[in-house]
Amino acid sequence: MKLTIFLIADQFILKTDIRVNIELAYGRKDINEMTVNLTPYDNEQVEYADPNFRIKIWTIVHPIQASIQYGPWHYHEEVEWISILQGTMTIETTHQTYTLQAGEVMMLGANELHRTHKYGQSHLIYNVCHVDMTAFMDPSLLTYLAAFTGRSANLTLLNEALRKYPSSNQIIHELLNQMLNDITVKKRGYELAVNANLKRLLYTLIQIDDEQMIEPMDHQLAQKLRPALTYIEQQLEEPCQITDISSKLNYNSSYFAKLFKKGMGMTFTSYVQMRRMKRAEQLLLTETWSVTEISGRVGFTSPAQFYQLFKRHFGCSPRQFVARRKFNKT
Repeated sequence: MKLTIFLIADQFILKTDIRVNIELAYGRKDINEMTVNLTPYDNEQVEYADPNFRIKIWTIVHPIQASIQYGPWHYHEEVEWISILQGTMTIETTHQTYTLQAGEVMMLGANELHRTHKYGQSHLIYNVCHVDMTAFMDPSLLTYLAAFTGRSANLTLLNEALRKYPSSNQIIHELLNQMLNDITVKKRGYELAVNANLKRLLYTLIQIDDEQMIEPMDHQLAQKLRPALTYIEQQLEEPCQITDISSKLNYNSSYFAKLFKKGMGMTFTSYVQMRRMKRAEQLLLTETWSVTEISGRVGFTSPAQFYQLFKRHFGCSPRQFVARRKFNKT
């Protein structure tokens, strides 16, 4: 049995940089007069049933409407796939509009501002898949981290290739259906099947990427950064400064900062914070330590600073994070 929900449209605010994108796309400065739905909420926060398995896929059903329904402009950190099962949907970004029919798939890169139009003449049924790509980029896939997290490539542009290669579109459509079924039924070991199908989906995208937008990190650069990444993992409980690690690897700190950002698609500080948050969620779910103790175990001298960063990263407090996990287990 597939999990199905009926959509109740949430609304989200747009951060300053996103608002600038709208201004540029529409060629006007007075965005208050634009036909864009801006309301007092933050960017969309995706809640995962299992915080250690950061993929969410479900089916949305829209009944027949009297007219076209416009969704709010929004964005999120996760990469998103939309797969149409029945009806017609138009998805609008700040650069292009895509109209999808049954059997067609669209991909949205991380932080890609978008909204949807649902045509009212018939039912609309579609699957939505959100994936935190950083959670699935294991060390063997290091060279693709920046590309598949949207930090070195606009993955939304791959939709042109999906239109060009309908057989690949069909493969991804079927993979998303299978992933939904596996996550819904939850047979023993389903995580392995979903992980394998996600990797096959990414491989399919690479095969149709004629423009080579998914550019792996240079092998020599990856080799230079591997010792740094290993050192960071060992230092998550201690202060981890770029000056210390660059000195340890015999690099000028300014040069190493540029090298790191080129390879990883994010600054050294952002990467360390991301890894500390990953470690914090593991400890919250596997240990009985207090939030204060966990904050120290992931390198924070100030529990308040840890609390603030955790809430910004996960959209909830550490205690709320644990409570949601316990609720989902019952």
